[in-house]
Amino acid sequence: MTTRRAAWREGSAGGWDDDLVWYAAGMHRMRALTPGLDDFFEHLRTLLTGVGTSSDPVGDMIAIARQWEDPMSLGYQSQVHGTFAPKAAWPSTALWQECAHNHWFFLPWHRAYLLEFEAVVREHIRQLDGPADDWALPYWNYSDHAADPRRLGLPVPLRGDTLPDGVEVPGVEPLADGSFPNPLFIPVRLGPDEPAPGDSVAWASATRALLRPHYANQQDTARVSFGGGVIEDPTNAAQWHGESPEIGQLDMQPHGSVHNQVSGAMALFQTAGLDPAFWLHHCNVDRLWETYAHDLGHGYPFRNGVGTGTAAHASWIDRQFRFRRPDGSTGTWTAPKLLDVGALGYTYETTAPPPLPAVPPPPPPGSGEDPFGLGEPVPVPVAEAGPLSLVGEQDVVVSGGEPADQGMGVDAFPAAARWLLRFEGIRSTRPAPTSYEVFLGLEPGADAAPEDDGHYVGLLSLFGVYEASRDDGTSSGSGQRRRLDVTAQVSAQAGDLRPLATSVRLRPVNPGRDLAGAQMSIDRITLEFG
Repeated sequence: MTTRRAAWREGSAGGWDDDLVWYAAGMHRMRALTPGLDDFFEHLRTLLTGVGTSSDPVGDMIAIARQWEDPMSLGYQSQVHGTFAPKAAWPSTALWQECAHNHWFFLPWHRAYLLEFEAVVREHIRQLDGPADDWALPYWNYSDHAADPRRLGLPVPLRGDTLPDGVEVPGVEPLADGSFPNPLFIPVRLGPDEPAPGDSVAWASATRALLRPHYANQQDTARVSFGGGVIEDPTNAAQWHGESPEIGQLDMQPHGSVHNQVSGAMALFQTAGLDPAFWLHHCNVDRLWETYAHDLGHGYPFRNGVGTGTAAHASWIDRQFRFRRPDGSTGTWTAPKLLDVGALGYTYETTAPPPLPAVPPPPPPGSGEDPFGLGEPVPVPVAEAGPLSLVGEQDVVVSGGEPADQGMGVDAFPAAARWLLRFEGIRSTRPAPTSYEVFLGLEPGADAAPEDDGHYVGLLSLFGVYEASRDDGTSSGSGQRRRLDVTAQVSAQAGDLRPLATSVRLRPVNPGRDLAGAQMSIDRITLEFG
């Protein structure tokens, strides 16, 4: 049994604890087996910023990535998550482009991916005569920042292109100037190492995800789920790779918002696994699943008998996750095999949740809400806006009905209604460099703050939007969709809000980045009740 420990921990000298030193040692060997990595990063920089010598950065990255055939390499492992390369250009035995996003398999698939990656790093550590059997991936505990604001920053070992004095990483040789390269640093991150005073830190919050009442939605309901929409046909490749009906709250925030915050390689499915931050981030996402399932008492799908025997149940138990291993064999997982982390051989030093508001008790076994939200009403749109471009902060008027009806208050709708904001057709022409804070019902010019629970709805994370916007045959080009639960905000504003004539404020988390260059847009925003 191994223990995954926090990257930010008490008493660690400079952050370079043994597990991070050996992580760097394994990463150094994996990078050495990845030909053309430095050139790949330069082409990626061109794609991200529009500045560089390459006229076809995606094509240039494909030409390099097709060489990454060794499963012991970082390049190969990154392409398991996503690749720009068409299948005809893959190494003959590669299992690439397997990642699951925007649906209920997001969490179990990434748990399997972490286990397979961890095994590769262990093998590298073993070849260095290191503590392979005891080593485990650390996790970046940004979601626990209320206890220590330092945790919002990248873990110290990921910063700086050379190792600090006194830190020795097995296998790393000195450069010509006598310094030692840092295997955990990559040169294309856009985010700062730590937030500046006054910067939004909403990207790091897991609160809204952990308060979701059920794991997945089996249909389009008026509740947002923790894990995402059910896929009854797991052979549907378009849905598997992100065009499913619902993205879960955890997938959106903090998962997607951390990808946007770090940016660089982390901004794309096809390159995220090249950043050592990716694996520490996903370790924390996996830990938050344990928090939700165990500490908060929600359990796992089908464990309480609800939904067994359905098409969804068949999908959950039958869909295989396949990984090519360094010995040439294929590792095969299913979601039910991934639910007991103890049986998988690891634990976390803590899965205690961050401070939360009062949490309603989990529904009793067999209820309609646990784990699928069955029987929930289908939401009905009452007001809309769009299309619109996303650049800086803006107030968007959301309206509906006849002018004579727009004075109706919240009391004109069913008292027990759930309220949603839905965003459809979110697109970009370059990887989105930011998430957006979303507020409902603010007056023009009024201050906006995530601490204002009466107006602040949550984050609109744009991770994956670029991939769903490309018109080169790799996607439908229709962009992505998002949903945010605004029931609490509608209730808080019940005396003043006019649902048929209100506003949505969109404020970028990273206003200093090149937002205009990404040409981000939304086709339609709707306010809905059910």
